[in-house]
Amino acid sequence: MNMLQEHIREFINPYPNRYTRGAWEIRVLPHEDLDYDGVQKFWRLFKKFPNDFAAAAVSLLPDDVEFIQYDHLNNILFANKL
Repeated sequence: MNMLQEHIREFINPYPNRYTRGAWEIRVLPHEDLDYDGVQKFWRLFKKFPNDFAAAAVSLLPDDVEFIQYDHLNNILFANKL
């Protein structure tokens, strides 16, 4: 993981815990503790570095969740709980 991905991870809200198996749709949202400037930086990182942003979002998935795809236009992560 590169330094930019690690930095972007700090701005992404943790994903909710789900214990049911199957397909998930997870909206990638700004961290709840961010102030206005932090939220603006979240969206700026989202727009300027889409590949690093997607990699950071995927790296936050738990180990028992398989990545399927990331919809950058709608900012939704599709995953499958094993």
